[in-house]
Amino acid sequence: MKSWSKKDIEKLNLGNNLHENTPKSNVLSTKYLINGKISHEKEAIKTILWVLCHEGLISEYVEEHKFANDRKYRFDWAIPDLKIAIEYEGLISEKSGHTTIGGYTKDCIKYNLALIKGWKVLRYTALNYKNLEADLKKLIKK
Repeated sequence: MKSWSKKDIEKLNLGNNLHENTPKSNVLSTKYLINGKISHEKEAIKTILWVLCHEGLISEYVEEHKFANDRKYRFDWAIPDLKIAIEYEGLISEKSGHTTIGGYTKDCIKYNLALIKGWKVLRYTALNYKNLEADLKKLIKK
């Protein structure tokens, strides 16, 4: 099973409009910047999804997918036809709301609502994001 490294991502030449959903001039969007540095983990997740889509293992993926019309909750990425959501927990950021009791509680409410609505939510951090490809392949085969 392939494990994606920073070097693998660089080899894919992200600057040449690899991601169809992203304008060519803005492949590495500002939302992937943490303290002025590109979040390689988020770019890796996006690249893994792009590759799985182009390999035909998933039909499409969506960024910032709003899954509850009555709420403003969004998934970082979603595979709508499989009802699989992917969340990157940026716990190491100075401004992370995920580490406060209020922010953590909001995340719990969001993930519980997603489960009630039939979504499977995969959660990743800077330490386990490389498991995404293997985890998705296991879920898809079920």
